[in-house]
Amino acid sequence: MKLGKNKNKALNIIYILLGLMVIIFFARDVFMYTINGLEEVFYPIQSKIYFLGKKAKESTENVINYKDLVVENNKMKNVLAEKSLVEEKNIKLLEENERLREILEMKGSFKFKFKVGKISFQQTRELYESFAINLGAEEGIRKNMPVLFNEALIGKVERVFKDYSIVQMITFQDSIVSAMAGDNVLGIIKGNRSEELIFEPVSIYEAQLETGSKVYTSGISDIYPKGLYIGEVSEVKKKYGNNVEYILKLPVNVMDMNEIIVLTEVDR
Repeated sequence: MKLGKNKNKALNIIYILLGLMVIIFFARDVFMYTINGLEEVFYPIQSKIYFLGKKAKESTENVINYKDLVVENNKMKNVLAEKSLVEEKNIKLLEENERLREILEMKGSFKFKFKVGKISFQQTRELYESFAINLGAEEGIRKNMPVLFNEALIGKVERVFKDYSIVQMITFQDSIVSAMAGDNVLGIIKGNRSEELIFEPVSIYEAQLETGSKVYTSGISDIYPKGLYIGEVSEVKKKYGNNVEYILKLPVNVMDMNEIIVLTEVDR
């Protein structure tokens, strides 16, 4: 009796195992089908999440790359700016050396003793009135010494301090310089607070000047020696009656003035 019960139990276990195997076999297909179905449902969502994640990653990398490019670009700009400044400085040094060489060459043909200085200060509102130079009493500079830019008369020393001086320009409105134009036409040069000077002949009957006539200092002065170049006639203006006045254009660009010459000893 007991043996029969054991046999039945064994058969039941076998049946259960066989049933489980059948269930597992069919359940696997159902499970795979379900998984595939879920994948079909969730694939678009997964795809969008993946795409967004990838895009975010690329955007982050682009931001990092952009920052790197900005930093590199700024470095390149700084390098180019420094190079440009160096080149500009070198050009200015070459121009200054060339100007100083020309001034030194003047010593051989110039009959006046002079000192070379630099314009240290000039106000825009006084562009045609005065400027400061870096030569003063310590360098032997005295009041009324003539001042030239290149070989053209530009003014005279008006005030002298220890290590600098103030130069009054011939373009100053109260400036008067005795001058000689053309074939010994005597007259005076007046300032006009501009790049133009006015030449007024002493005798209107002797004056027959034309544009291009050169004008020099006459030497009839306690300040300016004879023969300093002032400029040339650029325009002839008729005034009342037979009176005329001649316009001279300053032969220098005031904005470009740098080194100047102060005549320290003048042979008359």
